[in-house]
Amino acid sequence: MLKSNALVIFVKNARRGHVKTRLASSLGEDKALAIYLALCERVRNVCLGFFGKCYVYYSEYIPSEPDLWEDDFFIKRKQDPVIDLGLRMKAACNELLPVHSSVILIGTDIPHLTTNILEESILLLENTDVVLGPSDDGGYYLIGMKKTNDYLFQNMTWSIDTVLSESIQRINMNNMTYNLLKTLSDIDTADDWEKHGWF
Repeated sequence: MLKSNALVIFVKNARRGHVKTRLASSLGEDKALAIYLALCERVRNVCLGFFGKCYVYYSEYIPSEPDLWEDDFFIKRKQDPVIDLGLRMKAACNELLPVHSSVILIGTDIPHLTTNILEESILLLENTDVVLGPSDDGGYYLIGMKKTNDYLFQNMTWSIDTVLSESIQRINMNNMTYNLLKTLSDIDTADDWEKHGWF
């Protein structure tokens, strides 16, 4: 039996004052929450077209009430309770790779993500070890792989402009192959929102 591909969406529990804190510092907590929920809805709609299993990994807890991520489509998990983002991503990938042929991991900050980009990442993984979706701030909005690659997540400094280049360097050092998707913009600050927002 062929294993399915898995798409993992890392989300924060949508609470005022706990999401988009850099946006909130400029635009206020209510506006930041509204933007976060709009970004989540946009990504959710993109993921609905994904041919595979979709997992939502919540930052703090799995909500007891229905939310944006419908139970009949999205499989819900809680992120590993470690502080470091890389270790949380590593835990999710290592949990799912034994039962899926590949794992693609994304966040919710990319308003111009498309289903075609997700499908392209799956196609690229047929002939490469790692696929990365570069963001224009020097990081990445997507990472995909077919087997566990812990070296991509351990002892990495996140949220700086060398994350992508450091990841590529680590891939090369481990004699692995990679492909890059198109570069997209993410939404972290008020300036980002002014340039790339849509409401």
